[in-house]
Amino acid sequence: MKKVWILMLFFLAFPFSTSAFVLGLKSTDNTVENVVKIEKDYSLYLPLIGFIYDPRDKQDVVAELEKIAKELGNQRIYHISLSPNQFSAEEVAKGAFDEQYTLFFKTIKRLNLKVIFRTMHEMNGGWYPRGSNPTKFKEAWIHVWNLARSLGLNQQDILFDFSVNHRDMPTLGTPSQQAKLLQCKDKNPVLEEINKLKKKKKLTPEEQNSLKTKEKLLQTLNTCPHFEDYYPGEAYVDIVGVTFYNWGKATSNRLRKTPTQILNDPEWNTLTRLKALGKPLFIDEVGTTAVWYGGKYQADTSRAEFLSETGTARKNQRLKNLSVFLKENQFMGAVYFNVDYTNGLTLPLVGEADRAIINTTIGKFYDGFWDLYSSSKSDFSSLLALFGLVKVEIKGKETLLPRMVAKQIPIIEKIINDKFSDDPQGKSDLYSQLLKAPSGEDSFDQAIQVLSEHYMLQGSGTAE
Repeated sequence: MKKVWILMLFFLAFPFSTSAFVLGLKSTDNTVENVVKIEKDYSLYLPLIGFIYDPRDKQDVVAELEKIAKELGNQRIYHISLSPNQFSAEEVAKGAFDEQYTLFFKTIKRLNLKVIFRTMHEMNGGWYPRGSNPTKFKEAWIHVWNLARSLGLNQQDILFDFSVNHRDMPTLGTPSQQAKLLQCKDKNPVLEEINKLKKKKKLTPEEQNSLKTKEKLLQTLNTCPHFEDYYPGEAYVDIVGVTFYNWGKATSNRLRKTPTQILNDPEWNTLTRLKALGKPLFIDEVGTTAVWYGGKYQADTSRAEFLSETGTARKNQRLKNLSVFLKENQFMGAVYFNVDYTNGLTLPLVGEADRAIINTTIGKFYDGFWDLYSSSKSDFSSLLALFGLVKVEIKGKETLLPRMVAKQIPIIEKIINDKFSDDPQGKSDLYSQLLKAPSGEDSFDQAIQVLSEHYMLQGSGTAE
């Protein structure tokens, strides 16, 4: 009984943290088995786990969700990406992906999974068909949100994650992996140059031509939408997320940069703009290479750096930088992209995609993981609070409950325990009758149902 009260007082009094965050890992191969192995091999418990379901991969999403519920349980939070990668935003708004969305929503409701739902992510880029069209994107987003609500999902089941790329890079043409991308910087250097020229009393012929050219270029840049233009409205968003990586040597626009340098880049001003939306912040994908060296990119040199002690130390430091950044900027959580597409830089892929920090395939583990894990593992309540949930312990079993339902449990239990203090059989009979009775919608009825289920499943006794 005391444990329930202590947990309740703690979670209700301190629903949010100002420094800690929740760390999640994206399953390396998108399987439950990978998560189970990592937790077993390294004696971990991950309160947040990430999965990405791409319809083009022909995955049986329902079967995967059922496996998640069976093997990993429903006392965690799942960060799940499900996107209509083959459809434009206009097609999504007209219902082209409704069948898949409906199946997903019904399944997580049936399995009682708590999901941070990331769909149509990185819309401010030009590489997915849904991108580069703010008006149609907002219509599509609201359509999907309404579909979820119509199927009975609310904020206690699902949080809608407005997930942007850390840079606005749309295309003026048809979005695709090969599209030519615009660089929509927050600070417009072209406009600054135009203003400088206009301040001059008299322009040379060359400067006049330059001014005309830059004004024409500015018209193109002004068609460049920023992620704020895609924002569907406060009512339709629970979390604002962002994706960024340190690709290292082969991709110069993210060369050797820390999280702070990437998201606080003055030319993009991403972090300030994200905070201005007024929603809890989340990192949906993040990862770093271990590699850096001088000179031109060479695959053999990258491989040697990956295997070196220097490379390992470099990546560990980058992981420490990430931990500090998350705490200092009060991110609610982050899902580290624990994937190595290169198999330890042995595969001929461009760049260094050795992002994994726990690579069970080649037995590579980075100690910097512990900086992230130790800073985050005890702080689960802040993320639960976004769902309106708290974790309580009833008869030795932890369970997630709506806050108002959880408040009723110690009250109801005390009444029943006092009434049947000398009659355990009478208490058992009462719980049995309550379990069979129809459950109402209010928090008191739901609390009675929860208590009855736990009592009958665990046997007679009182909650501790």
